[in-house]
Amino acid sequence: MAVATAVHPVVLYARVSQARDERSKSVDDQLTELRRWAEREGWPIVGTYRDDSVSASRYAGGKARPGWEQAMNAVTSGKVRALLVWELSRATRDRAVSVALETACAARGVRIGYGGRLHDPATADGAFSVGLDALLAAKESAMTSERTRRAVESRATGGRPHGPLAYGYRRVIDPGSGRAIGREVDPEQGPIVEEIVRRLLDREPANAIADDLNARDVPTRTGKQWRAANLAKLAQRPTYAGLRVHHGEVLDGVAATWPPIITVDDHHRLRALFGSPERDKWRNSTAVKHLGTGVFRCGRDGCDGRMRVVAQAGKPSRYDCRDCHRVSRLQGPVDDLVQRVIIERLSRPDALDVLTGPDESDRRREAASETVRLRAEETDIQRLLRGGQLTLGDLAAWRAGWTPRINAAELAARPVTLPDSVTGIAGPDADKRWAEATIATRRAVLDTLMVVTIRPVIHGGQPFDPHGVRITWKGQGG
Repeated sequence: MAVATAVHPVVLYARVSQARDERSKSVDDQLTELRRWAEREGWPIVGTYRDDSVSASRYAGGKARPGWEQAMNAVTSGKVRALLVWELSRATRDRAVSVALETACAARGVRIGYGGRLHDPATADGAFSVGLDALLAAKESAMTSERTRRAVESRATGGRPHGPLAYGYRRVIDPGSGRAIGREVDPEQGPIVEEIVRRLLDREPANAIADDLNARDVPTRTGKQWRAANLAKLAQRPTYAGLRVHHGEVLDGVAATWPPIITVDDHHRLRALFGSPERDKWRNSTAVKHLGTGVFRCGRDGCDGRMRVVAQAGKPSRYDCRDCHRVSRLQGPVDDLVQRVIIERLSRPDALDVLTGPDESDRRREAASETVRLRAEETDIQRLLRGGQLTLGDLAAWRAGWTPRINAAELAARPVTLPDSVTGIAGPDADKRWAEATIATRRAVLDTLMVVTIRPVIHGGQPFDPHGVRITWKGQGG
């Protein structure tokens, strides 16, 4: 063969998109066939490159193919005369990449070998043959992507699960076929999810919950340690409320085929809690050891900053505004006053009735109206996006401002439900239960029931004035 004697050094490349099954040829099998071909023709192999479980489609999201990059470097080096692949789709299913390959090979005098034949893209026939095969590979990739998309959308609208198994669930296996036919609550992990959500709704810091689970040797799905950020993110998944998500959005009117672990109301309360602009590290860190750090507010006009505790050697600790640094008050008397007021209120026989109050207050009706308005705004934005009048960048910029507003509105619109941290202390023995409570629980109760504002001192050096601390009860309790 004239062509064979003209070709000397060659490089081999092989790839598969996923683990081998009965319909595919493994990377090792591909390379074995290519080596036999080169040996029969007497072509020296100067490089062998591979990519395992990597797609070559334009739908792969730009995932790197280090083996392919090395093969292309060999092609453009001018030191090889042919690139051998099992079939052209192993090199690429992306038409833009195939054009770049054809151009590089034509410029360097490199032939492309597949299916037992060499093709020279520098000739009309070779360019036509390679181009046609590349188009067919791209078409097959597009059809596969389309079938996958339709299957995913069908599962979504049918409420069927998709993607990795969420912590808290296990697969239901058909004993006849051995295939997964559904999902059910895992008897060990499900209660852990319920516990995490309940404790977060009780305003317990995520760090404290994670530390407790680790101390109890409760394993994560991967067997690693619980971490606050991952724990809080896990708890907010719509999956646990039986909500089906598609493209990051909850599908309205779609009933999930798996059982919920928590209620939809608890899911929304938790999302609103974590989306509240008032929530910050000072309010939830396990490093906080004082009652009012990050919770007590500065009463200086125009500030409304959060208070921190400042301790100096030989002097009593003080609350100081961490924003303006213009308001300061001794910590001990402030904490004593606030705790006396809380205990007195929670000791009343009708404490819980007074604190919850009627659900249909003017504030909640206004918040409900705001929620409806913001949801309508979301519908309009989605319509403009589908019509091409907005870009995804416009949508992202709009959501950055819209998300905290809708979270705050939905939280304010919901009926008041007191967390266990409050109901567990309320009653005739409130003083005893308060004394036994952890600092995290005390802060959760305080943050749930009241707003404490420390006013500026007009004249320094005066005895502690209780009127310099303003306590405003939240909800109907005020």
